[in-house]
Amino acid sequence: MLRPAHFLLPFAAAVVLASTACEAQQPARSAAQRPAAQAAAAPVSSGELAAIEKALTERFRGAPVKGLRASVFPGVYEAMIGDDLIYFDAKVNHFIVGNLVEAATMKNLTEERAAELKAIDVKQLPLDDAIKFVRGNGERVMYLFSDVDCPFCTRLETTLQDIDNITVYIFMYPIDSLHPAARAKQKAIWCAKDRLAAWQDAVLRRKFDPNAKGDCDNPVDRTVELGQKLGVRATPTFFLADGRMVAGALPKDRIEAALNAAQAKVRQPAGASTK
Repeated sequence: MLRPAHFLLPFAAAVVLASTACEAQQPARSAAQRPAAQAAAAPVSSGELAAIEKALTERFRGAPVKGLRASVFPGVYEAMIGDDLIYFDAKVNHFIVGNLVEAATMKNLTEERAAELKAIDVKQLPLDDAIKFVRGNGERVMYLFSDVDCPFCTRLETTLQDIDNITVYIFMYPIDSLHPAARAKQKAIWCAKDRLAAWQDAVLRRKFDPNAKGDCDNPVDRTVELGQKLGVRATPTFFLADGRMVAGALPKDRIEAALNAAQAKVRQPAGASTK
């Protein structure tokens, strides 16, 4: 989970992500890999929501508010303030920063809702700046931010070799604070005659030509800027076809489930329910 935003720091401590990713400066919030929660919230009038939003912006000094709605608890509301999903009373006299779990299914409703609100438009990603990897018919799509020297990236990409019917767009995203040589390596990989082969040699087999040069026009620096803009704080991090972010080297079954759920969602006609 991301460290709570600066306006929440006096009230909440950071929660550290399990060791499935190389983390830069602050840990990455893990995103949901399940469909949206099915718990029903009570209806709230537009006037009530406007008053609550006004109270939120006053309480948190104008911090951005997103996804305001009633929670599954009577009299309790939820919204994303910056990077954190919080729960609070109508007057915002008290609030909770933490995970809401549906007991019957053990679904983490907080993570699911946060992932939904933070989803990106994958159509805006610059695919020409990525290395493309396809297995099978390539129907399911993943947009992966990966660091050549990150051991968890190696773990994830090793797992991906056993997953069929997938297209992976690999955005080379060095974390300089952890792997100071990675940026130069990744520029050299982009300049190789066969980028995918050079990347997989370096990531999967730890084979890299120390004399290779990254002096061609390459996207690595702008990919770093892109990842920071999208909120990528650790590697590996990937986005699914529906735009949801997932952080960490997940096991095969969870990757398969996430890919299938995202694929089903994007196939649905506009306006169709995901429940």
